[in-house]
Amino acid sequence: MNKRVSGYFAPSILASAIALSFSLPVYAQQQESAKDHNDIETIEVTARGRVETIQSVPDSVTAFSADDIESARITNIRDVANLTPNLTALDNFRPGLARINIRGLITPQVGDPPLAFVVDGVTASDIEFINQDLVDIERIEVMRGAQGALYGRGAVGGAILITTKQPYEDLEGTIKGSIGNGNTYELNGVLSGSLNEQDTAYFRIGGYSKSTDGLINNTFLDEEADYLDEESIFGQLHFELFDATTVSLKSRFTTSDAGFAYYQGVTENSVEDFSIETSQNIRNNDVRDVKEFSAKLSHDFTFATLDLISAYHSSENEHFYDGDYSADPTYEEDEFGFILRAPFGTEGLFDVESVTVEARLTSLTDGDLRWAVSSFYQDKERDNTINFFDDLLGDVPLARSDFSNDLIYLTIADINSSEAWAIAGQVNYDVTDKLELTGALRYDYDDRQSFDPNFKDETIANKDFSQWQPKATLAYQLNPDLLIYTGYSKGFRSGGFNEPAPGIDRVYDKETSDSYELGFKSTLFDGMATLNGALFAIDQTNAQITQFNVDTFTLENLAIDEVMTQGLELELALNLTDNLDLQLSGGWIDSEIKAFSRRPELEGRSQVWVSDFNYAMSLNHSIVISENWSLNSRADVQMLGPRYFDIEAPEIESSTNTFLNANIGLVSDQWAIQLYAKNLTDERTIEDNFFYGDGVTEFARLPNKPRSYGVEVTYSF
Repeated sequence: MNKRVSGYFAPSILASAIALSFSLPVYAQQQESAKDHNDIETIEVTARGRVETIQSVPDSVTAFSADDIESARITNIRDVANLTPNLTALDNFRPGLARINIRGLITPQVGDPPLAFVVDGVTASDIEFINQDLVDIERIEVMRGAQGALYGRGAVGGAILITTKQPYEDLEGTIKGSIGNGNTYELNGVLSGSLNEQDTAYFRIGGYSKSTDGLINNTFLDEEADYLDEESIFGQLHFELFDATTVSLKSRFTTSDAGFAYYQGVTENSVEDFSIETSQNIRNNDVRDVKEFSAKLSHDFTFATLDLISAYHSSENEHFYDGDYSADPTYEEDEFGFILRAPFGTEGLFDVESVTVEARLTSLTDGDLRWAVSSFYQDKERDNTINFFDDLLGDVPLARSDFSNDLIYLTIADINSSEAWAIAGQVNYDVTDKLELTGALRYDYDDRQSFDPNFKDETIANKDFSQWQPKATLAYQLNPDLLIYTGYSKGFRSGGFNEPAPGIDRVYDKETSDSYELGFKSTLFDGMATLNGALFAIDQTNAQITQFNVDTFTLENLAIDEVMTQGLELELALNLTDNLDLQLSGGWIDSEIKAFSRRPELEGRSQVWVSDFNYAMSLNHSIVISENWSLNSRADVQMLGPRYFDIEAPEIESSTNTFLNANIGLVSDQWAIQLYAKNLTDERTIEDNFFYGDGVTEFARLPNKPRSYGVEVTYSF
């Protein structure tokens, strides 16, 4: 039986860590400076809307600098989650769907993720715009804890802030290429510089192309199920119009053609038997086109900076997959003619389009009082159509082109729109030179509508959702090397509408959460180490989850009346020697369903999808081997605790899994040549598993990616 962190053990760890942070600086000061160690890198963050060092921000923040991103080979949100306490992500169901869980708050398939995703100040309007490759990134910040007061509805568990690299007057560029197993290749490049002699206009353009045959075999079709072809181009223009006024224009286009949904039917006894491979008779295919545009005008007044931001997002997605996840032609009916099992194909047509406008006014002063006010507006429409097709004989190799519309036996359609606005304010006040009080408040209003375009009058539903979201934090700088803080924040996730279907509740209500946190940030050994930690508690009301309804073949969003989550996070960064550094992080979760009127037998269980813990340890080593070259290496060990995936089968849990990533390479000022491996030990685990109830296999299981490896070459100028 997997044991959870007890309510006593977690505070004991935090108490020991705080005691350690008090004692270690004293110990360090007593040591002779026999070695000239480098200080830990000081990362600047913008988590609270202005530039601060990460050790001075009274929030749980994990940050990755450009060097961190390069050395850890962070290319997507999954890579970020693997190195962040109490953050997990599923990124391989399909390219446009990232299932992110943070501090025990999960992503339902119907509804919004539990965090805000912000790129260069622009908030992503939909989950479809989260799961793209991270290329040309300057900094990644992960804020944990409800951040609704700062980043609005949806940020019930936190926020991920992405800062891309900015253009400069000097001409510079990077070209990177890699090849790997599975006939995998990737090529990306960036070019940046000035557009005029006055250095008042700059550009930055880039793009990438990647392709793989895949690593997960579909045994029936005798080809890989996780193939991928993806291309993306992006660019930005920056203009300094006047001494105090700048304009930035950005765009990005991404297109992908991918295999996905490589589920396989399993039983309770074989759910972790990975010798059972995917076997489907339909070639699953997902095609996606994403367009993103944004414009930002900034003007410095004598007292504040005004930022005006507008953005347009569009995603068009078409996919087709084997709906029964098998090459089994079995067709069964009961005595009443109700279909118990049948081979079928499923088509999904998902289009999302949104317009966002934001205005922010942030004080310039670095005095005792700092403030910011903002307003927000967003108009979004999401059009969904799902078609179910008869799969002919069920064991014939097929693709989408083999299905004609006269094979459609069921269509579910939904046009879902949202018109939202918000106003917010934030104040930071230094009560003394050591004591800071932060207060923030935001009001969000979201007016939503849903209907089936084929039966609009019968299916139309309207409802608005709104919430005040306060946040208050008290921070005390006990000494130059130790900050302690405590705070409260409110989170809010909009309600919405399930697909129109018999027996399905059409409306699901909003989710709210109350988050409490006690934490510390410390610098040790004269800057050679940092140790940060936090204890937190979250009380959720109407916690949103999504359940597959086997009767209607639809995804239904349910609300768990109350979920209580407690947890602990610790992060240590330490320079062991001049050329060796260590990072350790750990997140522990104790989640409990307190009340669930629809499924009272689950009360006392943990929340679905929530792992008991996740750990990460990273070692970076660098040694100079000549005047121009150094040998750099890195190893990451990541451990993920058990979790269950479906409220219909809470007894089916994954095992604890350990993953190893490594890379080693030669680096100079212009060149980098490295070998890399992900999941080096080829650890296999369950990525997703849901009750299917076809009477034969019972569950549909999605496996993780097996071992991948390759060589990468980078040239910079």
